[in-house]
Amino acid sequence: MSDSKKSMEDLLNKAIEVLETESNENRPYDDEGKPGGLVLLKQDIPTLIVPDIHGRSDYLPDLMHYRYKQERVYDHLKQGALQIVCVGDGMHSERRGLARWRLALEEYKKGFAECPAMAEEMKENFQTMAMVMRLKASFPKLFHFLKGNHENIMDEEVNGNHPFAKLAAEGPMTRSYVERFYGTEFLAQFNRFEKNLPLVARGRFFVISHSRPKDYYDIEKIINYRIHPDLIEGLTWTRHNSAKVGIIPQMLEKMLGNGGDQQLWFAGHTAIRDLYNLWDEEHLVEIHNPDLRLIVALDPNERFDPDFHIHILPRSKSDT
Repeated sequence: MSDSKKSMEDLLNKAIEVLETESNENRPYDDEGKPGGLVLLKQDIPTLIVPDIHGRSDYLPDLMHYRYKQERVYDHLKQGALQIVCVGDGMHSERRGLARWRLALEEYKKGFAECPAMAEEMKENFQTMAMVMRLKASFPKLFHFLKGNHENIMDEEVNGNHPFAKLAAEGPMTRSYVERFYGTEFLAQFNRFEKNLPLVARGRFFVISHSRPKDYYDIEKIINYRIHPDLIEGLTWTRHNSAKVGIIPQMLEKMLGNGGDQQLWFAGHTAIRDLYNLWDEEHLVEIHNPDLRLIVALDPNERFDPDFHIHILPRSKSDT
């Protein structure tokens, strides 16, 4: 095994260990005594929300160097003064990778005998996920990565997952590549990592999930997500035309209490063209723009204003 593969395997195993041993205080345990699908965020420190990453391997490193209120995000994390929630979808480049996916599809059809395009795609994906795992291992109570629909490394049609093919055949291509070049044991471990990712994060006046919820889900069902594939699908795959109208305000009130119009649900998954889409009646803020690297900065002491608290992440000028 090469050094890079060994390093990725070590990070993967460490991340799994952290996810499987998170405390009941941070992730209330399900009926089997495992960390459940709900993350209880700290309510007295700022929260940064990171939308869908999709293999943009510079996203999280640049976020660590980003200066939030005069200090680097990484320094805030070390001081325990800030927390981060990623909405998932760490894998698979989107339209920026269209030409590469088309080349990689032809490589896939030939059994990956030669595969420079797919190798480049997977290098970005694993660099991205390595950073996710490193941050989770380093700051287990402050860094959280929610499951998205692209965290389906097995390309399975069970457990709330669906096979994925959009620009090419991303799901089967990724599974085939990992199985061939990293091995079946690594593939199984990555699947184990996915199955331990939470689905929902609850803050002081907000809730976060990968997609908007499809239906009303109570807290106990979210916690016991592993036995509810309909819930997993409903919080990772939902588009507007399949979502039940009016359930988000109901869930917000149940999860947060009656806090009025300040309570919001943040979600990625659906691509938007601007900095955000605000659905007033649903109390929903959509934040996934594939062409921008966005950050939502929520301060517990400030009323949320999307035009002030949603930023474009600048390129880092530091190599440290």
